[in-house]
Amino acid sequence: MNFGDAQLQKCYDGQLIAAGETSDELRQVCALIATHDLFMAFKGAHSARVHETIEHLLSAQLRPALRRWYQRTGAGTDSATLEFRDQLSRLAGERLENANENPDKPS
Repeated sequence: MNFGDAQLQKCYDGQLIAAGETSDELRQVCALIATHDLFMAFKGAHSARVHETIEHLLSAQLRPALRRWYQRTGAGTDSATLEFRDQLSRLAGERLENANENPDKPS
């Protein structure tokens, strides 16, 4: 995956190496989420780097892996993880979590 910003690329590459997921696509999703979280903490929600990580996560190429990421067992239930998942779901126009996970939540 290539980024126009050298700092974003360096961070993503480091996160990709650290990702322990088995498939290439899930490693990319893991690295993008970690990169997003890092730049979100330091630069804020309006950062171009944060927006670029979201664009990559929602890309047609990674969308199936993003679904698998949130539908896997132990996908995370802390409030920040759920809030980001819900944000991505709204932007994607689809529920990324397992439909059986939260039956009280409307589609």
